[in-house]
Amino acid sequence: MPPHRRVLVTLLAVLAGVLLAAPAARALEFASVTPSRDESGRLWVTVRLVDPLEDRVEQSLGRGMPATLELHAELWRHRSGWFDRMERASDARLRLHHDAWSDTWQLERGGGSTLEFATLDSLEGALSEAISLPVTSLERVPPDAACYVVVSVTVRPLTVEDAAEVEGWLSGEAQEQKRAGIGVFTQLPRSVFDAVRNFAGFGDSKAHTITPDFEPASLPLARH
Repeated sequence: MPPHRRVLVTLLAVLAGVLLAAPAARALEFASVTPSRDESGRLWVTVRLVDPLEDRVEQSLGRGMPATLELHAELWRHRSGWFDRMERASDARLRLHHDAWSDTWQLERGGGSTLEFATLDSLEGALSEAISLPVTSLERVPPDAACYVVVSVTVRPLTVEDAAEVEGWLSGEAQEQKRAGIGVFTQLPRSVFDAVRNFAGFGDSKAHTITPDFEPASLPLARH
């Protein structure tokens, strides 16, 4: 195994031990998930989150590392004598980052629209408000079918730029210091340490929930 790969394996092992020994932090949770339909017969889910940004994500954002909030929703239908059937799935992605030039916290949504906030608290407050996600048209689902929606949310601090920074450090500086022993980890830049943690999946925050059963015809009508 190349020396810089051995450094990565060892670093991940040390990192795993540190994180497993650390006290549990506040967790990402759903406050509510409400299905509804619009006038065209499309199914929507409206999500409210509790603590969408954990402490480590806030710290990572504060150091200039962007993050992504991903929502995934699946419409399922109960079937007697068969496994439940997934009718359709939908995704939404929100990109979060701090713009050092304007000193604003930015939320980029699909379609290119961007919201700006003066503080990180304001950004997190916006993420805690209702987020509506279109799932699918209900025209092919019987109006009296027993259905439910499975919703998951993931906050990912990892970016392509982070991975490139790790690779650059491992292929360069780490090889130069490969004889330095454990001291090499004390010289690891904090941003690279964060990137390695995120690359290993330790930086992701996840939550999952399932709505109560409903019939499409009984869903409340809402404008989105």
